[in-house]
Amino acid sequence: MLSKKHWFVLLALVTILALLLTACGPAATPTPVGPKEVKLLVWAQAGATEGWRADAPVAAGKTLNAEWQPKGTTVIVEGVNDPAGWADYKKKFTLAADAGQAPDIVLSGHEDVPVWAQAGYIVPLDDCIKNYKEFNDVIPSLWNSTLHDGKKWAIPQDTEARPMFFSIPKLKALGWTDAQIAELPKKIEKGEFTLDDMIATAKEAVAKGVVEKGYGYWHRPRKGGDFMQYYYAYGGRLYDEKTKKLVITKSALTSFYTFQRRVVTEGITPEKYIGTEWSIWHDTVARGKALFFNGGIWQWSDWAANYVKDLGGREYLQKTIGYALQPAGVKGKPGSTLSHPLVYMVTSKKASGKDNQEWACRLLAKTTTPELNTKHALQSTHLAILTTQLNQPEYKAEPLLSGTAYMSNFAWFQPNHPQYSVWFDIVYKGMEDAENGVKTVDQAVADAIKQLQVELGDQVIVE
Repeated sequence: MLSKKHWFVLLALVTILALLLTACGPAATPTPVGPKEVKLLVWAQAGATEGWRADAPVAAGKTLNAEWQPKGTTVIVEGVNDPAGWADYKKKFTLAADAGQAPDIVLSGHEDVPVWAQAGYIVPLDDCIKNYKEFNDVIPSLWNSTLHDGKKWAIPQDTEARPMFFSIPKLKALGWTDAQIAELPKKIEKGEFTLDDMIATAKEAVAKGVVEKGYGYWHRPRKGGDFMQYYYAYGGRLYDEKTKKLVITKSALTSFYTFQRRVVTEGITPEKYIGTEWSIWHDTVARGKALFFNGGIWQWSDWAANYVKDLGGREYLQKTIGYALQPAGVKGKPGSTLSHPLVYMVTSKKASGKDNQEWACRLLAKTTTPELNTKHALQSTHLAILTTQLNQPEYKAEPLLSGTAYMSNFAWFQPNHPQYSVWFDIVYKGMEDAENGVKTVDQAVADAIKQLQVELGDQVIVE
């Protein structure tokens, strides 16, 4: 049995040993001092007039930082506006996500939501949206573009209308009065002026020498979702909400392909027109050489800055180009417009290698303000995404934006289905073959439907 003296010695030795272990072990590492640092990287595809896509989150980062730095956290936001084409931009993102090096926030078209959600690149944002009041200001219909499997996966960044534009001087040369020209958008909205009426008016303009042959109607010159507006105009369905399947409506597809071939055979669109250089298209329509043409309101700022600056820019465009909804193909059917919202998505830890999802959500809340979104809308001529933007004096003062705001009530979106790109590629190729006369309309329709059934199987409904 140890004496009292020996107990004191043993206790002293144990104490010394504990102190030595503490000094030499992990706990000896100094505790980090100073504020925590959060770095957020935002990628956006952006043309020359669309810099606010990444600049807005950077500006919002300053607001977020002012709120959190006093609490001990410094937020640093880096924004990258990538001028690459959409295909290259998306490929760059998917490669980065596969490598675990994606940005914290990525901007893209809403159609990427289902594909990137299934790949595990992005996270659902329902809780995020509920937690921040800024998102209550988003125009309600825009949330539909972010849905997949009943969840919201994105935050709207911008949206647009794709009107039927028309040359005011050319209509006047055709004998139209100012009142008739002013009435045209309303007649299209009510379904009183259809695609047949547009063809007839364009043919008359060619016959009377108001425009050259082939310049009565110019659709977009290259592949794009805009073409689906004519399938839709004839009653075509793209998606069935109940079954969650894609749809092809044979009667509408036939009318759509017939229309595309007819504009060529009627002499209002040039032969072999698809593939025309964009620069030629922009110069032609902006300078009023075509009577009717369909495009997007975002092109307005491009025309003003790069094609008609010498003629007066936006002021010249406002005097010479009118805009309306896309005409229906059926009398009495309201006009409409395809809208293609771009959205911010928050990447997963798997894709980015970081646990910044909550911080990314906070940043997007600070980005979703009328001040920042109106700056983007004015610079790039995109429609408002927030209800309060519509009443901002500077937004209301821009003629194109205020004049096309009503089109949001007639807008529809392409479906968020992971196989939609396959559906679209097949339908577009059939249309191209029909317009160019490579196939008859009936053959192009039959081949498209057959290929849809082969490629998509039970994921497509033929009606």
